[in-house]
Amino acid sequence: MLNVGFVRRLPLGITKKMKSEITKYYDKLALKYDKDRFDNSYGNYIDMQENNILKKHLNKDDVTRNLDIACGTGRFLKYADYGIDISKEMVSVSKIKFPNKHILIGDIEHLPYENSFFQNALSFHLFMHLEFQQLKDIFKEVGKVIEKDGLFIFDMPSKKRRTLTKYKATSWHGGNQISLKELKELTAENWKLVSFHGIGFFPIHLIPKRIRKYVISLDNILCNTIFKELSSHIVYVLKKK
Repeated sequence: MLNVGFVRRLPLGITKKMKSEITKYYDKLALKYDKDRFDNSYGNYIDMQENNILKKHLNKDDVTRNLDIACGTGRFLKYADYGIDISKEMVSVSKIKFPNKHILIGDIEHLPYENSFFQNALSFHLFMHLEFQQLKDIFKEVGKVIEKDGLFIFDMPSKKRRTLTKYKATSWHGGNQISLKELKELTAENWKLVSFHGIGFFPIHLIPKRIRKYVISLDNILCNTIFKELSSHIVYVLKKK
């Protein structure tokens, strides 16, 4: 049974102002998010890569106890019967698309569910917006609602790639990144790293559309080799201890 009645103090690293900015940003994008982000060759490719990874680890015929954190417009709700998002406008869109799913307004810092309520959880395009110093607490929070041996699948920008390219974020948007070593240290207490997968080896969105399809094939190969940690984003698969 769900427990949605508790409220906790916000951690110091993620301020109310920052949360407000993130919420307003995605509220404004909600109605056109799917079309703007994924109705093009670049977006279609990213969507395909992410779905292929989820297919490897989750069974679409067994989603009744899976949670999609920051579910947005519901792009991955075929893998989960429960969704939560900080943007009320995103939640409104996902509820229209998936009227039979359990979708709430909320955030990852205080998940309103009972301990071990879920078998698995996933979260895409969220951790890149958070404060690095809060990640350990957030992994513990997610771990509370996931049962033993359950999976948590999420993505993060690659710190190794950003160090190599000297990329510097200018705001909270995509401002967070992590290395494989840092992730293992942060999650060692409650999680075991099962695998990780690359997303976007080349900056495909900067490549002319007429030749993207040729680059995409090579990109997909490199994202699944020993060079995958140099991909733009990494999808990590953790198992709850």
